[in-house]
Formats: sequence, C-alpha cells, structure tokens
Amino acid sequence: MNPNSVPIRRLTTYWKIEAGNAVFIPAIAIYLVLRSGGTISVALVLSCLACSFLLVIGTIVLRMMLRKARGEPDATKTWIPLLLRLRWPALGLCAATAVALGMECFNRGPQLSAQFLAPAVLLLLAVLEYINYYHVQLQHFDHAPDWKRLISGRGFRPSHLAREIERWKRAQRPGA
Repeated sequence: MNPNSVPIRRLTTYWKIEAGNAVFIPAIAIYLVLRSGGTISVALVLSCLACSFLLVIGTIVLRMMLRKARGEPDATKTWIPLLLRLRWPALGLCAATAVALGMECFNRGPQLSAQFLAPAVLLLLAVLEYINYYHVQLQHFDHAPDWKRLISGRGFRPSHLAREIERWKRAQRPGA
C-alpha cells in the first residue's frame, strides 16, 4: 500500500494517540483527584494500571494493523500470541479494580467526588477498550464508513483484532 494512503496515515496517527493516552489519561485522573483534595487509593492505582494496560494493548494492535497495511510479511503472526497472552492480565486488572472500587464504596459510601469518579471512569474506559479490541469495534465516530454502517442498522462488527485472532487460530489447527 502507498505510504501516503489514507489508512496508513490514519493508523500512523492513531497508534501515537493511543500510546500518549496510556500515559496522559491516568496522569490527568491522578492530577484531578489530588487537586480536589483526594488521595491516591488502591482503586485509583489499579484503575490507572488497567486503563494504561488496555491502551498499551491498543497501541500494539494499531501498530500491528499499520504493519499489515504497509504489507509487511508476518505483520500479525508475531503479535497475536502476545496479544492473546495479555488478554487475561487485562481482565484480571479490570476485575481487581472493580473489587477495589466496590470495597472503597462499601467502606466510605459512594460519593460524587474525584476520589470515586476517577477510578470509576478509568475502569469503564478500560472495559470499553477491552471490548473494542478483543470483541467488537465500538469506536465508529472517527471513520465515515464505520459511522454509516452503524447508523444504517447493521450494528457493530467484530474488531480487527478479533478477526486476526480467528485467522491465527484457524491457521494453527492441524491440517490448516
């Protein structure tokens, strides 16, 4: 594919944004909690880790898709096994965050404060990122054909990573 093609330019931008978000989003959350008089809690730390972890996975996926768009040989084969191994730690971090946030609510009572909202929003973002990368493509607002497909009533489609994982699994089967 032409190095100046639209998909390559878009993916080149997206992976950089995703990588930056892995640092900036948790940093902003911590800043807002501290600025509002809150403290660094277990729920906040775990939610920052979960969010960053999923955004790093997203960065890897976008880089993998960029390599594939550029026509690089074995662009996906080298990354799919790693991405499959990262799936369970990602879910574990989300579950641990949910437990910590639940315990914080139980002990302190749910309060509409940055102390509670920041970890809750980061956890929600992490879960949505997990779904967006490993299951169905949730993000449709940044690419006109995806948006048209969604509003036409055809619904969500499997994510790029989910399709690549399925191809990789088929290729791993005996006799494939």
